[in-house]
Amino acid sequence: MSEENQSNLPAVIQAAVTNQKIDLSKVTLLMPTQTFGQIIGEYDKVILEVIKINPDPESGDVYEVAKGKLALSKRPLGMISSALGIIWDPVTTGIVESVDRKSRAKATGALRMPNGEWIPTTEEKTVDLDAIEEEQRIKQEEYADEGCIVKWETSKNGKKYPIHEPWSNHGGEAAKQAYIDREIRKAVLPYRKFKDERANTGAKERVIKWLVDLKNTYTSEELSKPIAFPRIVTDTSKLLADPVTRQIAIDKMTGAVRSIFGRGAEVEIVKPLEHKSQYQIESNGETLEEEIPFDELPEPEPEKDEIEKGITYLRELVKIKYLHKEARAIALEEINRGEHTLDTVNGLIERIESWLSNPETEKKYGKFASMRGVIS
Repeated sequence: MSEENQSNLPAVIQAAVTNQKIDLSKVTLLMPTQTFGQIIGEYDKVILEVIKINPDPESGDVYEVAKGKLALSKRPLGMISSALGIIWDPVTTGIVESVDRKSRAKATGALRMPNGEWIPTTEEKTVDLDAIEEEQRIKQEEYADEGCIVKWETSKNGKKYPIHEPWSNHGGEAAKQAYIDREIRKAVLPYRKFKDERANTGAKERVIKWLVDLKNTYTSEELSKPIAFPRIVTDTSKLLADPVTRQIAIDKMTGAVRSIFGRGAEVEIVKPLEHKSQYQIESNGETLEEEIPFDELPEPEPEKDEIEKGITYLRELVKIKYLHKEARAIALEEINRGEHTLDTVNGLIERIESWLSNPETEKKYGKFASMRGVIS
């Protein structure tokens, strides 16, 4: 960004750039709102959170939706959400419908504006296995019409491409249909295994994109630079230095969620911690390693013993002989995965217990009583 363009930025953004020694020619500055100015509160400040996104689809940060068009995956969207301090309403965020072939989730998140106002938004995401399967069938039929893949070769630029031969030389129409069916099952299986999780993540992703004004797709060139996001934070050092304002600061933090999502939403407030994140940006020929204040109370991490109790209970559930084989396979996969989250473990237990206690299952196998409190 040229000096002339930089001079057009609000003063508070220029101050943040100067304080954090960010070279704007090395980043893409994304401002969801242009209303930065002198309207921020006396005890607020603007910082820039810088996020590096790898434009290579193999990295997992992005995936290709069309030729030259890249969409952001879960990881960078989660980083952006944390960096900007988006908070989630625990009451209205989660699965609202989950049946055999469909899951629907809703998420409500809020982002603080420069004038101190919190802007909430709600989005939904549906994972419909019937629609996904039909979409995959059309795609795989188009692939199969090109012929049977007999081998892969590599072009001069290093990209692999398939070599096709007529299906008549490789089993005919029956072999073609078997190939199509197999590829559809492979493509749909990840959705079947984690349809609730995908719906939940998708709803949150839509909220993030709406609040931050992210585009649906980017080019590799656009993502070649780190993205800088302005963020309004409370200047806790200034607040806590004054005994008069210290209690105001505590009241402000405890009331934030309730003021946005209603009195039913509660958060636990602990002593404010100064959490810091690091970034590296090349500026004027040297690499800067700056610590950016990140004045957000971190969400409490799941208790390790609670996760272990949940895994122990899952081990007992998979021993139930009439447990659906697909549910057993998913549970065993989670048990053997090695790294767990409390949300994933609890969500899986709830899904399995829901199936075990539904009227049809209990009519066939007898009443199911949860043993979690006893076994764990």
